[in-house]
Amino acid sequence: MDKKDSYLVIIAVVICVIIACLSPYIASGDPDGLEKSAEDANVPEDFQIEEINGIPDALFPDYAFASAPDNQALQIVALIIGIIITLGIGYGVALIVRRN
Repeated sequence: MDKKDSYLVIIAVVICVIIACLSPYIASGDPDGLEKSAEDANVPEDFQIEEINGIPDALFPDYAFASAPDNQALQIVALIIGIIITLGIGYGVALIVRRN
């Protein structure tokens, strides 16, 4: 990777972390499209995904830890973990594609 590309990746990661840190404070309290669709379909709020064919629940439901869903600091941690996982998977796929 060129030095220029490394700087671009570092800047992109920093921007992702900044957005993750700000998002719990600037996100709308109104339901987004998916939640609105669930409300329109009368899906109960306490619906658990594991009720369908034994699929396990999400690691971070609603971008938070299940033990403290309203803790904004833990929401930020969950978002940063999600960023790291997503970027790691993307980097791994890029390496695999590049080698082929």
